[in-house]
Amino acid sequence: MTAGKESVELRPYLAQDDAAARAASLCAALRLFVRHGIDATSVRDIAAGSGFTNPAIFKHFDSKEALALCLFERCYTWMGNAFRTASETVTGGAEQKLAAIVECALRLIDEDQEALLYVQENLRRFWRQASPETRQFSLLGHIRALLDARSGSPVERNLQASAIIGFIGQLAREAYFGELPGTALSQAQRVNAIIMRIIN
Repeated sequence: MTAGKESVELRPYLAQDDAAARAASLCAALRLFVRHGIDATSVRDIAAGSGFTNPAIFKHFDSKEALALCLFERCYTWMGNAFRTASETVTGGAEQKLAAIVECALRLIDEDQEALLYVQENLRRFWRQASPETRQFSLLGHIRALLDARSGSPVERNLQASAIIGFIGQLAREAYFGELPGTALSQAQRVNAIIMRIIN
């Protein structure tokens, strides 16, 4: 890393081989995008937050929108891989797999609630632009598939899956604003009890 530049801690959405300016830009952009929104954040803001210049950022990204899309894809892929692994490594039925996904979400909230919030807040904006590799996994589709094994109409299962994802997003917001008592993972038993009420 260039002398005088702040060291960037390896975050789940960073690659080991990211150049210092790229990594610092992604970290600063995530923090600013979650706090102020993409449209209200300028490349100058990201440069100031990263400790690099605008030209250094443009060396790695064609535009602020390209940076935002890259960040979305990386955060979504990190989350998708974690959710898929959580549900695939659990034996049992839909309830056990759903509990594993919820526990995984709580861990992710503790690890990096900004990344989870960023994905949730920008899914509609970037989903169609995201690469086919990124779109291979859909948390909503995955939860819906787990709920398909249960009784109820397809409309009811869609609403249940949406309620679960919305609930997880709200927990991430509460953690971000310091309103969640303790860690998110410490709330696992309560959260799972509420989710079981949603689906039963």
